[in-house]
Amino acid sequence: MFYFIALPFKSILDFFDRGGPVIVVLFILAIIMTSLLIERVLFYASDLQNLTKNAVDDLTSFKIKNKWLFNKIKLKNISIINAKASKNILLIQGLIALCPLLGLLGTVTGMIEVFDIMAITGTGNARLMASGIARATLPTMTGLFISIVGLFMLTAIKSTIDKATLSIKYEIEQVKS
Repeated sequence: MFYFIALPFKSILDFFDRGGPVIVVLFILAIIMTSLLIERVLFYASDLQNLTKNAVDDLTSFKIKNKWLFNKIKLKNISIINAKASKNILLIQGLIALCPLLGLLGTVTGMIEVFDIMAITGTGNARLMASGIARATLPTMTGLFISIVGLFMLTAIKSTIDKATLSIKYEIEQVKS
């Protein structure tokens, strides 16, 4: 029974071993990127509506006759919502761009291992070169996979938050003094 429980962990450890140390770094980056994406989803699900309510309440509580000042308060509330809506987006985009580059770093280190094996043995022994080739291809594949999945998730989250903030901006603009 414990064999079946430990089997997925053994597979993951084998994958890390075959891919080299770059796979571990990619795995850590994937966890960070996923947690940031989940934080954006949670922001959309809960905090965005609270920000809207607070902004509208802030505007309706002011009894200012000065139109210019009232419009500046509207812009302040819109800017607060924009700043909070775009939080961590650039960091997520940077992580998405970094993953394929780290995959290429894994490719280079794997190819160096293949060339070292060829230099030591003096032949093109396929069995000896197989581990180096795996270290060359697995990080690239992993980096591209993480990047593609992150890009799809970020695009979906970003478009949803942008649509919501656009409607919130419209709602704030409709508030009269």
